[in-house]
Amino acid sequence: MAKRKITVTVDEALLLTIERLGPENLSALVNDALADRVDLLARRAALRGLLDHWARAHGKPSERMRLEAEAAFDELDGALSADVA
Repeated sequence: MAKRKITVTVDEALLLTIERLGPENLSALVNDALADRVDLLARRAALRGLLDHWARAHGKPSERMRLEAEAAFDELDGALSADVA
């Protein structure tokens, strides 16, 4: 994939932590982190579109359904975070 050089501003504390953790290609680290974040945003946008479609087709979910779905997503998010750690 083609690369393009840009300028970004990064918190000093993050840079110091990266330096303390050992040799790391900063460009690769930033690229990977940005790719992960963009993937997350794209997934959220797709889910938001699907939920909007369902709401238009079937009406808004009840408060109970919303809370159950929120709890399920929180549980899934916690499980995924634990897998990464």
